Amino acid sequence: MKTKSTGAQDAPARQFAVLMMAACPFPSAQGTQVYVGQMASWLAHRGHRISLVTYHHGAGDTRAFDAAAPYQMCRAMAVPGLNSLASGPSWEKPLADALLVLRGLEAVANARRAGHPYDLIHAHNYEGALAGVLVGRLTGLPVLYHAHNLMGDELPTYFQDPQKRALAGWFGRTLDRVVPGLADRCLAVSRHAQARLASLHRIPVRYHPPAVEEIEPLRTFSNHKKGRWAIYTGNLDGYQSPEVMFAALVRSKARCVVVTADQPERWQPWLERYGLGQQVQVVPHGDFDHVRGWLAGAAVALLPRRVASGFPIKLINYLAAGCPVVACRGGAQGLGRADGVWTVPDGDEAAFAQALEALLHNGALSDELGTAAQRAAQNFGWPTRGAAIEAEYAALVAAHGRAKESGGKGHDGTIG
Repeated sequence: MKTKSTGAQDAPARQFAVLMMAACPFPSAQGTQVYVGQMASWLAHRGHRISLVTYHHGAGDTRAFDAAAPYQMCRAMAVPGLNSLASGPSWEKPLADALLVLRGLEAVANARRAGHPYDLIHAHNYEGALAGVLVGRLTGLPVLYHAHNLMGDELPTYFQDPQKRALAGWFGRTLDRVVPGLADRCLAVSRHAQARLASLHRIPVRYHPPAVEEIEPLRTFSNHKKGRWAIYTGNLDGYQSPEVMFAALVRSKARCVVVTADQPERWQPWLERYGLGQQVQVVPHGDFDHVRGWLAGAAVALLPRRVASGFPIKLINYLAAGCPVVACRGGAQGLGRADGVWTVPDGDEAAFAQALEALLHNGALSDELGTAAQRAAQNFGWPTRGAAIEAEYAALVAAHGRAKESGGKGHDGTIG
């Protein structure tokens, strides 16, 4: 969400120098990048020294963004042919990840020469974890891995061929069994990911759902009149299960606004496949003020996602907007009617359509769930979630210090 206020009122007990490593284009409208950017901003405004190492490219004018950011941007060298903002595998990304390692090593060396060494590495995404661990092992810095997903759940969704999906699933599960355990500590954005990773690895794995910067009612923000239409925000990649939403729209004949940064070649095939050209209006994402206006005018927000290992940032945005949400169980992250979320079984197109129709045609029920949504959104503010991340930094650095004093540590974070 748009930056409005930063930092909690009380000063942190200690200020840390953190090298964040995010293997992705930056900035971007995608949820993980938005979350990472807000995290870096919040921590920087709290007095922590944050440097963010990312790919060379991102949305918009990256030079202007880097100059205005309240933290230091450290971009890796450009990779020819890598300019897409979309998630998913590509042939160019291994080279981009190797260059991420080099940029991280350079940042650590520069900080040490300047007399301001980093305290830890905070790595995001699986490639970021691998890059962060390599930099950490070569420089002696402890590594905190932030698990935004499980590859065993997500990687197959990028493929249509059954054999490729099966192979991607096997490879993703292998990554789940290996990569997070290379770090010294892990944060998981969902209970599902926490349970899975804790069962596979001996390192501490903590549950840390994401946060957004503005938690306030949006209904009065926009000139859009609240209408009898639904909204979906974000990309239409396979892990979002867009087919469930589009099939439900066919069943319900409901109008829907899709606010996305995806290019027409990514969303047009969906509309053609389901014959939704007259029912669905696609709106360019733009900045979040633009998105807020559409959220404020919608009667119901849609979350068809079935993959439970990541926490959809759009869900928190929906709640903060006071939009009742129709969600598949995997995407709902344990929230229910008391939180403004009407949850249906994963992939159940008929139930999804039925819930959508009920909320579009029952104003009292829609208002009831919208009020509950705004209440639930209060649990996802930065003062609470950011303080928890600061506590994880303190625990990691303290354990690393004890390990250095004793000459080593066990892989569960204890002295060994």
